[in-house]
Amino acid sequence: MKLSYQSRRTASAFLMLAVVILIILALFFPRTDRTVKVMDLLFVLDITQSMDVDDVELKGEKVTRLTWAKEYTRQALQQLPCGSHVGLAAFSESRSLVLMNPVEICSSYNDLIKMLSKIHGSMAWALSSEVSKAVFGAIDQAKLMTPSPDVVFITDGHEAPPLHDTLYPKYKKKMDGVTGVFVGVGGDELLPIPKHNFDGTADGFWKQGEVLHEDVYASLRSESAEVRNSRPKTEHLSSQKKTNIERLAKMLNFDAVLSPEKPRHIVNALENKVETRDQVVNYNWAPWFATIALLLLVLLYLPFKLIRD
Repeated sequence: MKLSYQSRRTASAFLMLAVVILIILALFFPRTDRTVKVMDLLFVLDITQSMDVDDVELKGEKVTRLTWAKEYTRQALQQLPCGSHVGLAAFSESRSLVLMNPVEICSSYNDLIKMLSKIHGSMAWALSSEVSKAVFGAIDQAKLMTPSPDVVFITDGHEAPPLHDTLYPKYKKKMDGVTGVFVGVGGDELLPIPKHNFDGTADGFWKQGEVLHEDVYASLRSESAEVRNSRPKTEHLSSQKKTNIERLAKMLNFDAVLSPEKPRHIVNALENKVETRDQVVNYNWAPWFATIALLLLVLLYLPFKLIRD
C-alpha cells in the first residue's frame, strides 16, 4: 500500500498531534485510586554450604544454587503488584534470620534489591543445615509481624546432619493464618559440596570423613552395627532433596515448586496458595501514556512501508 505525499503529511501531522496529547497527559493526568490484590511475603534464602554447588542453569550458564535463588527472587519481586509488602531473611543452622522487615515493594524496590545482592554464604553463622527447624522459625517470625507475611522458602532441602525418620520434627504450634511456598533448587545428581571458611575463603570440598552420615542420636538407638554401616555415606555430596521438601510442604500445608523454569511459576504458586488482600493504590498512568507516545514516534520516524513507501 502506497500513500501520496499529501496523505503522508496528513498522517504524520495526526501522529505528531497524538504524541503531543499523550505527553501532556503523561505530565498532567491525575493519579487515580485503584484497588489491587496484594500479598505480604517473607522470602527466606538458604545460605548453607550445599547452596554453593553449581548445578543449576541461569541464562545458559552453570551457577550456584544461591546465585539462582537470588536471581529468581529478584525476578519474582518484579512481577508482584505495587502495594505488596516483601521482607528478606537468610537461613543457616536451624534459624531463619530476618534481614529486612516487609516493606512496600515499589517504593522500596531498590532497598530490597540492594539487600538481596548482599546475601552471601559467608553470612552463615554455623555449618549445620536443619531445614525443618529453620522453616518453623520463619513461621514464628512471620507471626510476630503485622500483617503476618506468608513464607517463600528457597532451599535445596539438604539436612545436615541427616534426620532419622523417628526424629523428624513437627510444628506443634498454630499456624495463625501463615502459609507459604517452598521453592526447591538444585539438580538430581549428587555433587561435592564446596567448603569455605567463615570469612568466605574457598577451602576445597567436603570429604567423606569430615561430615556426619547419620543423625547425632544414632548411637543411642538399639540398632546393629550392620544396619548402621549399611547406610549410604554420601552426606559430603548434595542434590536437591525433593522428598524432604515435599514432606515439609505436606506437614505445613505449603505448596512446593521444585526447580521452576521461570520465576512466574513461583508467583503463580503464590497467587494460588497465599491469601491476598485488597489494597487501594494511588495509580500513576504516566508510564502508559509515555510508552504509547514513544511507540508513535517510532512509527513516525522509522521507514515503515505504510507511511514512507
